[in-house]
Amino acid sequence: MSVKNNLMGKNKKNILLVANYKSDVGYAWWLMENFWATIAGSFDACGRKAVLLYPEVNVVPEKIVKAKIKVIEHDLSNRSFKSLSCLYRIINENDIGYVYLTDRPYCDWLYLILRVFGIKKIVNHDHLPGERSHLKAIKNFIKSILHRFKFMSCDYYIGVSEFIKKRFVEVAGIPEKKCEFVHNGIRIFDNEKTDYVNRMFGIPEGATIIVSTGRAVFYKGIDTLIDVAGEMARKKNREHVYFLYVGDGSDIDTFKTMVVERGLSSRFIFAGYRRDVSRILPSCDIGIQVSHGEAFSLSLIEYLCAGLVTLAPRHCGNGEAIDDGRNGLLFTPGDVAEIVEKIAFVLDHEEEARRLAGEARRTAVEKFSLEACNERFIALLRQQFI
Repeated sequence: MSVKNNLMGKNKKNILLVANYKSDVGYAWWLMENFWATIAGSFDACGRKAVLLYPEVNVVPEKIVKAKIKVIEHDLSNRSFKSLSCLYRIINENDIGYVYLTDRPYCDWLYLILRVFGIKKIVNHDHLPGERSHLKAIKNFIKSILHRFKFMSCDYYIGVSEFIKKRFVEVAGIPEKKCEFVHNGIRIFDNEKTDYVNRMFGIPEGATIIVSTGRAVFYKGIDTLIDVAGEMARKKNREHVYFLYVGDGSDIDTFKTMVVERGLSSRFIFAGYRRDVSRILPSCDIGIQVSHGEAFSLSLIEYLCAGLVTLAPRHCGNGEAIDDGRNGLLFTPGDVAEIVEKIAFVLDHEEEARRLAGEARRTAVEKFSLEACNERFIALLRQQFI
């Protein structure tokens, strides 16, 4: 094959998958591993192979090994001449014609370089949390031009929620025809109520257990949850309410100190990082997410799947999972008093709590299974890569 054909992308049919973290990082990257394996399996049938770049390779996840994805260590964020030369070699030696990115910039001069290297299509799958301010008119015009003519733009953008799709269009200036969304999905698990958490963490039988999961960092709003626990502890007839936090992270020691200083050690339990979340959640009663902004929260879907009365802030993509008052309850972000009020309502209205829990489970099963997510995701990707 000539250099000219390489640069034009002729005969290149394989797909480059790009990880943003080293190969042994967990948390929500299990979902990305699912997408990568699904891409590999779906496109293998038409003779296209998947190659996965990790910035650092340590232990390769079992799912990636089973999917027979070729793994290469290369940091796409390194823009040095040496690194770009290495990337060019990887693309040509592996006949790469298509690139699937995750949470990468909407505009980047690297995309122009990739096209020069022979890449035909670039898809960017965005899971990044948080709201963004709208662009000023001149900036919006410039970005819309860049996206329209693909100078430094991807060919297609997939968001994990309608909220993200709107962000593509209204904030980033991407033409709507280049944007779509696919809600995240989870593996649906059994939600039979057990005393697993009571036995595991020494919580009294008959206690009401309020659970929250995720990385233990301030962005996730754990300090707000501790404030809520403090308010609940001061109320009469709430001695049976316990809080359980499942997860680990850089701010975990700070949160533990806050709990001790407020005298909540017996009522606010830190479970740490766990692999048995699907057993823990059905043993609880209320699931709460207090993050400052999620694109589309996997934790929220897991609470719904477990059949928990689910509470979440009224912002970002949360309203796409929770219909306030039907299958869960939404609250003003960061409003401790309102959160306490919502919890009190659930505790004092058992029949309504059972109804909310039942609708929560139904929503997860009918709308947010991993199988349904993968099916729609691959359908969109086939439109771009075939």
